[in-house]
Amino acid sequence: MIFFLYGEDSYRSRQKLKQIEERFKKTDKSRINFVKIDGESSVWKNIEKEIVSPPFLHDKKLIVVENFLKKRGQKFDEAIARLKDGEIPEGTVVVFWEAGSPDERTAIFKFLNKPKQSEKFDLLDPARLNGWISAAAEEKGLKIDRQGVNLLAELVGPDLWQLDGELKKLAAYCGKTGKAGTGEIRLLVRGKFDENIFSLTDAIAARNKIQAFRILNEQLQAGLKETQIFFMLVRQFRILLQIKETVAKSYSFLSPSDPNVKSKIASELKLHPFVVQKTLQQIKNYSLPELKKIYKKLLVIDMRMKRTRTDPRVLLDMFFADVFS
Repeated sequence: MIFFLYGEDSYRSRQKLKQIEERFKKTDKSRINFVKIDGESSVWKNIEKEIVSPPFLHDKKLIVVENFLKKRGQKFDEAIARLKDGEIPEGTVVVFWEAGSPDERTAIFKFLNKPKQSEKFDLLDPARLNGWISAAAEEKGLKIDRQGVNLLAELVGPDLWQLDGELKKLAAYCGKTGKAGTGEIRLLVRGKFDENIFSLTDAIAARNKIQAFRILNEQLQAGLKETQIFFMLVRQFRILLQIKETVAKSYSFLSPSDPNVKSKIASELKLHPFVVQKTLQQIKNYSLPELKKIYKKLLVIDMRMKRTRTDPRVLLDMFFADVFS
């Protein structure tokens, strides 16, 4: 019997694999018939040897092969032929586990990806993500209200590995009360999406020079380098430009606040829904020509950063002075 687990959400696929392993270990406490193989570093010949060997003093055997499809030059044709021929002994279960999404065009993927045999773990959409956070928090003895759940989802996104770690951190911090509000979350959780870059681009749109320089100086005092801030600016203005053009081209007849617009743009541009949501709120403050002009200024400074030894702080100040002139 063959199973195939894969997908971008490696946390849930790993949990599924763990369940399979734990169920098997209960039937074979000696664990002699439990074999885990690094498919990326192992050659097919060695993997095949384990697969065709029958269970030892037991009626069942579990073989887990991890990241087999990642290895270049792997003998996939031989693997397919051998697995097709029914060479797997009765009672042996082979689980192919992949971190991420393999190339779906390959013959080995098509062979493994069959109904009732494979399971794909996509990243959770916002609604399911909130449900997962609530359930995971409850398991850890945490009480988080809807606002807190929404904030966690916005800060971290669908990275369940990080969310699990953040919930453990919150549980340890909150102690016996087990209550974690937005205050505790903002204090302890380091988000993937820096709110300050949105505040900075808002200040630029509002022509608020004092606010922009205040945010810039706060970020520098917090330890960020000028180059980090600059590249965040480049990324955010590129996203602003992309979304502004996409809305004008495909969604001009719809309200940017429509949740369907957010999900469609996120899928089309391969951006996180939180980033799209925040950017949709910002694009109304910029005209398309204005965004193109600012982005062009950033590209000119980017070139100067890479080709000259000019102090990055000087170049950042030049950008702001130019934008606010």
